[in-house]
Order: sequence, then structure tokens, then C-alpha cells
Amino acid sequence: MIRSGSFSKDQMSRTKNTDSKTWWTREREKIAALDRKGKIQYIWNYYWLWIVGIGFFLVFGIWFVWRSTTAIRENWIGIAFPNAMTQAGNDSQLWKDYLEYTGYDTKKKNVLFEDKLYFDPTRPGGTANSYYEAFVAMIETGQMDAVTMRRDEMEALGKSGRFLDLSAAPQVEIYEKYQNRLVYSIPYDETYSRDPVPIGIDVSDSILLTKYHIYENSCVFAIGTNSRHVDACLEFLDWILDGKTGAVDAETLAAETETELTEPMT
Repeated sequence: MIRSGSFSKDQMSRTKNTDSKTWWTREREKIAALDRKGKIQYIWNYYWLWIVGIGFFLVFGIWFVWRSTTAIRENWIGIAFPNAMTQAGNDSQLWKDYLEYTGYDTKKKNVLFEDKLYFDPTRPGGTANSYYEAFVAMIETGQMDAVTMRRDEMEALGKSGRFLDLSAAPQVEIYEKYQNRLVYSIPYDETYSRDPVPIGIDVSDSILLTKYHIYENSCVFAIGTNSRHVDACLEFLDWILDGKTGAVDAETLAAETETELTEPMT
């Protein structure tokens, strides 16, 4: 029973629909009576907020769909090449050849090779620059999985504890496979160890030097402690060494030692 003066929900809905139709009819009649310029001016004056709002949501919607379907959220692998003497970054010949070797699809995930990093961990103040800060951020966040540097640089950098201890239980297979190529550092953190810790693998006879000439005489490969793609790092290591696991030949080792002994002091 509906009391006098009151309306049911259906009646209220019909009334709103009628009012909307009446308003829209009046608006159409107003606009129809104007010339083209007047129509544009009237619509903009009274409906600009709606136009801007709808336009924003259309653009945002298109961008969101594109971003959701094309954005790359993860890497296949990330490797830093500090102090590289030749181009080793993305789109370099090294990068292209590695993509061809692995078949990685960069539309699905990134392959990041970073060669724009310049710092010297062997000298006082040699890491006091923005390049080193960027490197630390990359390796600690796991954006970069691995690093290559000259032997003396890696031995100095390895003291920081930012590379995997290859003698630790999870890395025992790596340790055993490359035990004749291990490079050691004594950590700054004496609570961890006061003895040399294996933090890298000597790849001085790899294609990084013989084919791509990224460094002269010596090169060490190390995996970051926060790497999320250790298996991919090992695949890269196997590729650059062409499957070699034995000790570096005596001639190459002699060249490494000669370089460290004759490098001028500054």
C-alpha cells in the first residue's frame, strides 16, 4: 500500500528517466539551432570537463593495455662489464652473438649488458664516483647477475662481499667444476672469513679477450650474491670458455702477472 504523496522505486526511476530524456531533448534542440561554430563553442563551454575526462580515460586505457601486453618485467640475464675497452653493452656484437647462441627472446625478457661503468677498486678513491654507485645499486638489487673485470680489479672488488662464495654449499658444483680457475679475495668482514674466499673464475683465455677484446691480458667472471639467474650465468660462462674448465694456460697466466707487476702507480 503506497501512501498519498509518496512514490514507489519504479515511479521514481521512471520520473528520473523522463527528466533525463527531457533534458537531453532540450540540449539537442539547442545545439541543432546553432551554426557549426556555435555548436563547437557550446559543446566545449558546457561539456569540456566531460570531454577531457573521457579523453584521459581513453588514453590511459590504451596505454594500460599496451603496457600490460608489451612491458618487460624480468631479465633473462644481466651482466656488467666495468672498464671495458671495447663496446660490450646492448646491441654490441657480443650481445648479438650471445642472443643468437641462446635463442633468448628479448620481446619476453631483457638481456642486459652494461658497459658504461668506470671505476678502479684497486686505488684509494677509485670508487668515489657515480659509476660505482650505479654498479653497487645494480648488483645489490639483482638487476645485474654477474660481473667481469680485470684480475686485480676483481680481487679488490671481491673484498666487499657482493659476490658468491663459490666454496659455500649451494655453489659446490661450480667450485668443483672450475676449481683450477678460481680467483680469491679476503673479505673486509672478518666475521665471515679471515682467509681468502673464492669469488670469481678466471676467464682470461675466453672469447671476451680473444675475440671481443673487452680487456687486455686478464679477465675474471663473478656472480653477484643477489643473482636470480645463476643458471643463466653458468650458461654464459660455458659459452665464453667454449666448455673449457681446466686451468688457464701458463702463457696467459704469465701475461696476467706481468700486467699486474708493470702497471704504473698513480
